[in-house]
Amino acid sequence: MNYQTPFWKLALGGVIAGAAIYFFPFIVPAIAFVFVMGLLFRLFFGFGRWGGPHMRHAYAAHWQSMTEEQRTAMRAKFRNHRCGRWQEPAEPTTTTPNTNA
Repeated sequence: MNYQTPFWKLALGGVIAGAAIYFFPFIVPAIAFVFVMGLLFRLFFGFGRWGGPHMRHAYAAHWQSMTEEQRTAMRAKFRNHRCGRWQEPAEPTTTTPNTNA
């Protein structure tokens, strides 16, 4: 088959290849830096308060071992601290009635 690729496609491919070769020494260390910083961030700050999935399973086992009175006390504690789904709806504010109607 006698098919010729347009010149602009070849030129664009050359520019992209040249840019990739030129920026390769800069991109690889930048990507490595991002990965290392992500690892350090997870190491110091990433585990959070709950300690990961193994702590969730341990807490689930603890919840199952509680009595109903202990669970009620825990739910009240969650409501008092407004944690997660345990947030109570906002109390209605008392306003004076509109007498200008």
